[in-house]
Amino acid sequence: MYRRALVVGALAVATAGCTDRLHDLAASTPRDLAVASRYVDDDPLVPAESVRAQPPGLPTHALAFRSSTGAKRAILGDAERTLSFVDATPFVDDGGDAVLVVLQRLAPPGLDVRLGSVSRIGDRALRVTADEIGHRPGDEDDPAVHTLLVRLADGRGQPERVVVSVEGDRAGVTV
Repeated sequence: MYRRALVVGALAVATAGCTDRLHDLAASTPRDLAVASRYVDDDPLVPAESVRAQPPGLPTHALAFRSSTGAKRAILGDAERTLSFVDATPFVDDGGDAVLVVLQRLAPPGLDVRLGSVSRIGDRALRVTADEIGHRPGDEDDPAVHTLLVRLADGRGQPERVVVSVEGDRAGVTV
């Protein structure tokens, strides 16, 4: 028991500040799928691509990108955390093996959206499940944009379709 507590404590100290990596490790994924995620607590997308540009009543929105150029066109120039994640992505169209899925959620401020799991739902189709984490302050009238960036590299070949699900709301995107 003492040894287990010591190992857990050492891992907590060693990974302090690496929240993205901890969430990646916690997400359940098939073995031939590489997944990385980053939560962004604002809206890094240009207004035309944002969840706020969607019809009212659709709180979950997803976009997929196969190239760095396409992703950077949809991202605001001052969104440094998002751009650094994009720069680290080896996109399929750029000679790499990954696609980028941007999941956006309109929800009360004070929440985070975290990667829950990635699973196969058919041939060349994936489901990305995310969870709302945190305290719901109850301010449903003024929702904030919560963004989760998910990098997917599939050993079976690039996915053709990705369905995202957050708290029961779904959005699908063709890659």
